[in-house]
Amino acid sequence: MVKIAVSLIIAQSLTGCGLIYTVVNSESKLDRLSLPMTKTQVVEEIGRPDRILRDDGRVLVWEYSLTARRQWLYELSLCPVSIWIGGCIFYPFTNTVAQYNREYPYHVVLLNDQLCAWGSPLVMLKKRKACVATDSLAGSDGVSGRESQEREPVTTGSGPINSDMIDRYQTLAVMTFADAVGEPGSGAKVTGIVTNLFLDLDMTVVERTRLEQVFREQVVQLQHGDDGDALRVGKLVGAKAIVIGEVQEWETREPDNSTHVSLSLRMIDVESGLLLFGGEGHLTDYTRDTPEVLARRVAHRILARFGVRTGLLGTGRIGVNWNLRELSGSRAYLVQEIRSGSPADKAGLKVGDVVLSCNGSAIAATRTERQAKRACQIDTGQTLSLEVLREDQRLLLNATAEKRPGI
Repeated sequence: MVKIAVSLIIAQSLTGCGLIYTVVNSESKLDRLSLPMTKTQVVEEIGRPDRILRDDGRVLVWEYSLTARRQWLYELSLCPVSIWIGGCIFYPFTNTVAQYNREYPYHVVLLNDQLCAWGSPLVMLKKRKACVATDSLAGSDGVSGRESQEREPVTTGSGPINSDMIDRYQTLAVMTFADAVGEPGSGAKVTGIVTNLFLDLDMTVVERTRLEQVFREQVVQLQHGDDGDALRVGKLVGAKAIVIGEVQEWETREPDNSTHVSLSLRMIDVESGLLLFGGEGHLTDYTRDTPEVLARRVAHRILARFGVRTGLLGTGRIGVNWNLRELSGSRAYLVQEIRSGSPADKAGLKVGDVVLSCNGSAIAATRTERQAKRACQIDTGQTLSLEVLREDQRLLLNATAEKRPGI
């Protein structure tokens, strides 16, 4: 009897051991996240991710497999039954009786190594787009404060395309860029960067899976090669233009530890074969920045030139990143970041402000993101008048635009 009693006491004392994992790995750990927070701080708070879903040098999407907040209570209730198979002591037998999924995916999105958003995959479908829209070519500015302080790429960009023509080329097919010599995969990375930048300009880009399917059906390579093949595939997927390019340099050199990146791209009309826009750029940085980071800056500057030529961007900026939101049943811009010392900062704009109109044009009256962006576009030296809602107070702020870098 004594041995039986001791065994029962030991079993009961170990009952909670298997539940520790459920408690420690609960989705409640996400409550430790807050804005602003760096990538290092995220790892310190919730640990390293189980999977990396995306990493293009700018946008980083991590996946964590977590249990529900109060799942440990449910599993604890199963202990009297599952204890006989080690259910409450050893993972993963706690939920054997119920036969349900123990863990669920949660995503964390970082932009330029800064925490942007987190939540379930369904919630993140909208939040991820919002994160991307706050950086790069978004809003009235399109250049983050961090980027403005870094070495400027040398870029060019020209072609016959302009604001009168751009509406004809809403749907693009971005082909996989050619790899730099000795750097397999570099082309695919730049392709992802360029695709995201076009999406930031509200261009419609053909899904990668659709492109791959058509290329397989046509028995041609998805890599940059024969322009005729690329044009034919572009027509088949309904694109009005294709974007092809190549990576010339993608390396870190010793002994000076300098990173070199060089790339070029072309936008071509699929019907006529006319070159609509061509751009190229290079950047050498004597820092620890990766080629992906430099490639993003080069591509960003090239497509900023494209955006200005097509009227999708103004030549000026006021140093603010904002996100188009539905607030109280009406569309408005929510200010998320202001560059220190920028025209927006000098004008008194603050993070959390709600921008209701730009130069008298109400954001609520716009039907698309492109219309909202055009309402707030500004050229160098011009003044952008902003109607702002701050808590319950309405303000009128004026900011004189500075020149957009690289233009």
